Amino acid sequence: MRKYRIYYSIVLFIMLCLFLWTNTAQVLLVLLMLCIFPLFSGILTMIWVYTLQFEVSLPSVCVTGQNVAVYFHITKKAGWIARQLVVPVMIYNHMFDRQEKKWLSIFPGHKREEKFTLPVQTELCGEVTIHLEEICCYDIFRLFCVKKSCRQEQTMMIYPSVIPMNLMLKQRPKSRETGDIYDEDIRGNDATEIFDLRGYQEGDSIRSVHWKLSTKLEKLLVREFSRPASFDTALLFSLSGKGRVTDQRITRVAVLALSVMEALLKLDMEHQVGCMVNGKLLEMPVCSRNDCMQVRDSMMGMRSSGEPASVLQSFMKMGRHFQYTKVIFVTAELDDDLLRTLGSQVNLSVILPVEGKEDYIDSSSGYEVLALSDKDPGNGRYIYI
Repeated sequence: MRKYRIYYSIVLFIMLCLFLWTNTAQVLLVLLMLCIFPLFSGILTMIWVYTLQFEVSLPSVCVTGQNVAVYFHITKKAGWIARQLVVPVMIYNHMFDRQEKKWLSIFPGHKREEKFTLPVQTELCGEVTIHLEEICCYDIFRLFCVKKSCRQEQTMMIYPSVIPMNLMLKQRPKSRETGDIYDEDIRGNDATEIFDLRGYQEGDSIRSVHWKLSTKLEKLLVREFSRPASFDTALLFSLSGKGRVTDQRITRVAVLALSVMEALLKLDMEHQVGCMVNGKLLEMPVCSRNDCMQVRDSMMGMRSSGEPASVLQSFMKMGRHFQYTKVIFVTAELDDDLLRTLGSQVNLSVILPVEGKEDYIDSSSGYEVLALSDKDPGNGRYIYI
């Protein structure tokens, strides 16, 4: 706008000098038009902006790598056309504490309602907030800028995308517990397996009542079938490394962690997932896809940290590694000393995302490192752990 004002001032000065030199009515008329038309345009622009309605919308959920855009819906009075609308858009990613400012330039037409889009990058996962403060409207001569307050905020969850992954077990983890641990929340398919007993509750099926035992104990008991749950595998992941590794690699950690969870469930392997939340070790059992979704939702509330990974320190300090025979750790950076210590006490596999390289395996440090590139193999990955 400053450039156009300079041009306008130069033209106005030339016409003023020309009028003073010639002193003719034609030059005076042109000079008056140069003064009146821009002023008239500015007044009309103010009126047009006053009647303008501006709405913002975007999808509430998407996955990394998905094409997503912010939608701007403009409702205005038909007829008068503004030269340009400029909308400053603030995009904030809570997980990585990243703020980006984009400028959407719109040239409205004659229609009463119009829609415009602004593409949004989805290469990083986390909760993203789109924030608008005001819109700037320029008149047709681009000499005046009229601002209108337009405070709107929209939130979108960018979930990590799950990549096809096939886990090949070198040795199936064996339980360190004596006997079976039964999951009280999941029914088994075999009616001959061991079941639990509990008191009858309203709504229970009559078929589930254990009549013989209820008669002896003079209390109505209900049989509830269970299936063995063997939490012998722990899956740990860390979103630390901010400032030392790229945010894209940390996002890759979230992608691989969810993908490994899905792959373990395909093998009917219940497992525990561990991560750091607010400085504390959070452990979540995963027995079904619903559990995976709960872990994914919890992941959206986490923040990437610049501090070294502390999930292993907390895991070992609490003695949790003595309860598992297999630990899978997904991380963006390696702490060799800590991993060597843990690898000497439990079967440890480390999954490390790398950029621009082929997949490779390194077992020279006393623990196994599976480096997975960001290249998509197309037909899924086959990983031996």
